[in-house]
Amino acid sequence: MNLLFKLGMLLAILLSSLFGQAQSKSDKVYDMFAGKDGVVNLSFSKSVIKPFEIFIDDDTKKVIYKMKKIRFMSYDEDKGKIDSKEVYSRITKELSAGNYFEIYPEEIDCDDCNLHSDSNDQIILIGHGNRVNMDEFHFVLEDNGNCILFSFFGDITIDDLRECGRFTKTTKELISM
Repeated sequence: MNLLFKLGMLLAILLSSLFGQAQSKSDKVYDMFAGKDGVVNLSFSKSVIKPFEIFIDDDTKKVIYKMKKIRFMSYDEDKGKIDSKEVYSRITKELSAGNYFEIYPEEIDCDDCNLHSDSNDQIILIGHGNRVNMDEFHFVLEDNGNCILFSFFGDITIDDLRECGRFTKTTKELISM
């Protein structure tokens, strides 16, 4: 009986590692750069935003509370050993297969927000799932020796991104006053 129990436990562990613990490509991206020189990684749940609610309008709160987790990675080539363009390339290559797809700025452009950049930076927006309902959204930026990856996890739509774009513009206007 004891041997049968141990074999059953071993089989359960093997099956859970194969089926239940699948790592997403975005997790692999963060793992790929974890601990490297020049890299800063942060991960937090939406509860971290709670103290800052007074700065967020009701429509943006609705979007943020749909998200379960937010991850952030920053790479500074002055402190690392890889060119920031190479980091950008590795991230976008990893997030270009499977159910990942590029979201074009015109898909989320609105009258109240400006998602186009005036500099020579490289920006790409990547979703996972489909255009109607995503479970991941990634914003990747490379400019002036830095590469930044923002990842949002939850029940996200293109309309949600448009709403966050409006909030971003409003926040910039408040800060510049």
